[in-house]
Amino acid sequence: MPPSSRPLDGLVWPLVPNSKKAGDRSTTWANKQALAAAIGAVDPALAQRVLDERNWRQKYTKYVYKHVEACLQSKEAAVASSKAGLEWVHNNFEFVREGKSMKLAAAMSSITGSFETAVIKGTKPKPTETVLQVPYKDEILTGNALEDQVDKWVSYGTIEPSAGAAIKDVSQKGEWRDLSDRYFVLLGAGSAMGPLKLLLELGANIVAIDLDRPGIWQRLLGLAENSCGTMIFPLKAGKPQASLSSREELCAAAGANLLAHTPEILNWLKTVSPEKPLVVGSYAYLDGELHVRLSLAMDAIVKGLTESRRDVMPAYLCTPTDVHVIPSAAHDAAASQARSLGLVNLLCKLTGNLAMTLTSNVKPAVVGADGGSLYLVDGLVNKQGPNYALAKRMQHWRAVVARQEYRCKVSSNIAPSTATASVVSNRLFAMAYGGMHFFQPMEVFQQETSNAVMGALLLRDVADPATPSNPTLPLKNPLQLFSFGSFHGGVWRMAYTIDSIGTASVLAYLLVGLLSLLKYFLLAFVVGFAAMKAKDGENPLEALDGVKDSVLGLFKGEL
Repeated sequence: MPPSSRPLDGLVWPLVPNSKKAGDRSTTWANKQALAAAIGAVDPALAQRVLDERNWRQKYTKYVYKHVEACLQSKEAAVASSKAGLEWVHNNFEFVREGKSMKLAAAMSSITGSFETAVIKGTKPKPTETVLQVPYKDEILTGNALEDQVDKWVSYGTIEPSAGAAIKDVSQKGEWRDLSDRYFVLLGAGSAMGPLKLLLELGANIVAIDLDRPGIWQRLLGLAENSCGTMIFPLKAGKPQASLSSREELCAAAGANLLAHTPEILNWLKTVSPEKPLVVGSYAYLDGELHVRLSLAMDAIVKGLTESRRDVMPAYLCTPTDVHVIPSAAHDAAASQARSLGLVNLLCKLTGNLAMTLTSNVKPAVVGADGGSLYLVDGLVNKQGPNYALAKRMQHWRAVVARQEYRCKVSSNIAPSTATASVVSNRLFAMAYGGMHFFQPMEVFQQETSNAVMGALLLRDVADPATPSNPTLPLKNPLQLFSFGSFHGGVWRMAYTIDSIGTASVLAYLLVGLLSLLKYFLLAFVVGFAAMKAKDGENPLEALDGVKDSVLGLFKGEL
């Protein structure tokens, strides 16, 4: 963990025991310890290899993959591993309050503070009929047009058939879109990838948690008021809503910091609409080591709610850049892509140096203790780093424990690679995203599309009892929860792993840009040549019929 001049406060990384460095809170040490604890529940020898690994930053991905492999030995292995990983992080990460440090688990059980409750109701009437709308490529898709596009995504391999069927169900079943009696806790209510806008449009009751910054709450309350939904949110202790006479005072008192106020947020949520089932979505995101701390803070809240309230449904947006159990059909599709003779595939195979950087996406089946087999996809991207992997692994662990141990419904669908501002601010990532579509069936989506389709998948999980989110539906292994409803963007079904196509995608992006530049240089040359040949006052494009056709072809992208 990088040094900071600010005093420690809230949820922090654990101190490294017996370290020669004062205040050593190494993220590498904690990453290895957490994964080793999870693996150690099923494979102690592999856990020791994790602890002994010296080049963790470059080698962590292979251990995450082996961890998931080990969990596929049996249902019991998946549950035991998940519980062990969660137990380690909760009993070793620390919580600092007024200079005093304690373990996170102790803080969550001993700190008793809470918040006041405020409510803002939307001013729009509840619509008599709602329509699922999905923005896509400058269009708003609804009804038959939406279903046609979903079928195209399924046919191309960009999404799994179960995701396509779910989106079509939500589009067709109006009763699933009536959220007037549904309650959604949004941890990170204003998150770019969160479902806030969609839920408010459908009349939901939103229990909003976001930072205690007035500007954030001006925006959130504005969205709530301009909807037919309701927003419930925390106010600082001692500042009840009735005592605040203006919007400015209300926004100044609103909000809570997930890292600094973790116990108080849990205490408050235990009291909000206690008679209502809650869907608790973990949507907040920060970069780097903060991602781990933020994910753990949300997990502590989800843990406390699943243990203390009835009818709590954790909800997550899984990343496609992880290790997932996949349907055999997805495995077979990746194998088919690898055998295909498409232009990109041929170029990759004919270009020796490029081919050496590409890794097959087709993995052998993992055979469990009962002799049954399951397939995995290795979607890990090394450049995202071990902190990102640990943050996402904790969500998987909690989803497994909540579903198997507490019999909770769990929504944990996989979202596609999305061109959010935080991602494309990295120039290399932006260029890679710009070239990934050359690797069939990859597609990188815009944020508005991802928000809409992932919101629809959440609604399906909430409304439909016949989905794998429901613990009454038996699964061969708990990790199959992540196999259903996957809108992975093509990661599962392409010939090569997403980690290995990064360089090729950047090169493809740059090559297309170069060709476009050459096209306009050629256009300028042709126009200049035509002008030289044209008579006085004559349109240069009419001087040479052949030249005109070529120019128009360039404009239309035909050359």
